[in-house]
Amino acid sequence: MAPSVSEPTRAEVAAVPDASVGGGDVSVVICTKDRPADLARAIASVRASGDAGCGAEIVVVEEADVPRPLPGIRYVHLPREGRGFGYARNAGVRAAGGDLVLFLDDDCEAEQGWIESLTAPLRADRRILGVAGAVLVRDCGPIGYAENILGFPGGGLRYLHGADGRVVPTRLLSTCNCAYRREAVGRAGGFPEDALFGGEDFLLAERISALGPCVYTPGAVVYHRPRGHLDAIFRWFVRRGRSEMTILARSRDRAAFARHLLRSSWTLRALAGGVLLARWPFLALLVPPAALAYGAAILWRLRFARAYPTHRTGWWMVPIVKLAMDLGTEVGRWKALVGRER
Repeated sequence: MAPSVSEPTRAEVAAVPDASVGGGDVSVVICTKDRPADLARAIASVRASGDAGCGAEIVVVEEADVPRPLPGIRYVHLPREGRGFGYARNAGVRAAGGDLVLFLDDDCEAEQGWIESLTAPLRADRRILGVAGAVLVRDCGPIGYAENILGFPGGGLRYLHGADGRVVPTRLLSTCNCAYRREAVGRAGGFPEDALFGGEDFLLAERISALGPCVYTPGAVVYHRPRGHLDAIFRWFVRRGRSEMTILARSRDRAAFARHLLRSSWTLRALAGGVLLARWPFLALLVPPAALAYGAAILWRLRFARAYPTHRTGWWMVPIVKLAMDLGTEVGRWKALVGRER
């Protein structure tokens, strides 16, 4: 069981004591490791996003050899122990002073009005426990836009388009752009700290959604740096595949998640295809047209992206990028399974 966020931590907290740290009821938590330039841009974007960004407390949790406190920032240093995202995010929540805790990745930049838009549903309705915002990409090539069309990271263009300008219910909140009531994080037990390869935000969102409603607001926008290369996307999804085994073990609805794993398994698809080809070899002639039809079906399902000039150039790349994602996920799942058996 993950420790409560109120429990003591080994993190060394170096807090800037003057008023420049920020006050009020909002804290922005950014976890980082070996990316000082990205971190500086993320912090600057929050400060430049509006009045709320200027006054918000920013908590930086950094895993590093030595502490590197930043002026005007509440700084938390973690030793290089590789204890994962859940541990780092819990350290950030513990250090945060706000009742509303916002999360931003260090390779994201907040758009104008980000804090105001992300916290508006929480201020309007006390029953709402969490809010997810839109995660987009910009100034990138077709592969980066294709990745975003497919819903990565954080729902990407798919979530934005599906919301159609409305605040809508959701159970999926990504820590690259979301906000929670601090007390809700505590009631849910904090981020699971054994999800070393990721998935801790999925599990926390699942727990908090069981306690009360969460929503997605398309007006709270951050821009995430895209991976932009198929090999980088493949490696990222290897990690995601490994994280899925932890999610399966910790999910509140293991049966539903297991069904997702089975439906999306390329290993099972390959086995089924092998059985069919062994029984009816002539079916091999249908493999190329079937692959083309599969790619065409994906393009048709995501044709909404053609309405967005920024993403239109990446639409044609979607089937190729999805294949890299699917294969990476399958490799990650097998790595997790083989690693458990050893």
